[in-house]
Amino acid sequence: MGDPEGPLQQARPSAVRPYVECIRPLDPEGGDVTIKSRLIGIHKRGSGASVETECIISDDKGPLYRLVSGAFLVGAKDFKDSGVTNSEAVAVPKRNADKEVEVKVSETAPLLYRLSGDYNPLHVEESLAQMNGFEAPINHGLCSFGISCHQVLKHMLDNDGSKFKAIKGRFASPVLPGQTLVIKMWQEKDRVIFTTSVKETGKVCINNAYVLINQGGAKL
Repeated sequence: MGDPEGPLQQARPSAVRPYVECIRPLDPEGGDVTIKSRLIGIHKRGSGASVETECIISDDKGPLYRLVSGAFLVGAKDFKDSGVTNSEAVAVPKRNADKEVEVKVSETAPLLYRLSGDYNPLHVEESLAQMNGFEAPINHGLCSFGISCHQVLKHMLDNDGSKFKAIKGRFASPVLPGQTLVIKMWQEKDRVIFTTSVKETGKVCINNAYVLINQGGAKL
């Protein structure tokens, strides 16, 4: 797949495509877990590369969660496309949403989300945000993603975590703290397809997204 230590190492990441799959729930009593990561794909995309990584979280009984993310690296070159990709186009049903909700993002959401361990200064330093082409620090993409997932669980899965199997999506545009997210949801068999947009601008910020329902716990 080419040598990532040269051009890929110096390229700047600018977008992600998160996927989270629950293989087996975490033990509520706690315990040690291990995380193993590996590169699963490098793909040519416009002026750079889409790089996909996979993380498997396990305990002493086996895998618990599978996480896949894709970052766009601006300026990456001189590499070979690996072929198979985790990217997936998700068609939105041609009917009114089964459920639509609005959630205002707190002005302090980036500060609170930093407690998760993501200390990227892009989300708190105005000068750095402007250097990257944003008018102000932007909300963490995974924070907006988490808000959207919570609304799907709440309104389509009865707030029952046992019905959650996996979630997938694509970050399409940034969200500013204080803006309002509009989440539209459609149930299609074992999937709840959703889109998230910014009410103030009308721009879609999360697309190609769905929550996969655990058939054993779902009431379809």
